[in-house]
Amino acid sequence: MVKVGDAMVREIVSVDYRTPVKEVVRIMGQRKIGSVLVSRNGEIYGIFTERDLVSKVLLEGSLDDDVGKYTSTPLITVSLDYDLKEATRIMSDMKIKRLVVVEDGKIVGILTASDVVRAIAKAPLEVL
Repeated sequence: MVKVGDAMVREIVSVDYRTPVKEVVRIMGQRKIGSVLVSRNGEIYGIFTERDLVSKVLLEGSLDDDVGKYTSTPLITVSLDYDLKEATRIMSDMKIKRLVVVEDGKIVGILTASDVVRAIAKAPLEVL
């Protein structure tokens, strides 16, 4: 059985909720990532994704607005030892492409749809 911790990315990129969207998009482009976690007063409370950019900012807002205005909340989280198959079921049911991974109440990574595909491609067939 493949666990979330085996497939997730540990590098977490976060920005303050007052960061302008255009700066966040620049960071996402440079880092080649599809999302950033958003903090307020030092606490992570949401996520800003490519979907938020397309469906919220470009439709109703401005790239000069604070990213916090378009941040998706609440965070949907799973633990490191969660079964990857169950995590993909959550992603499918909730129509999301990312899950935030926590351990002992602390964010330790992000699991994306791309991470799932990569894990499946590497796993022996009998594991799936």
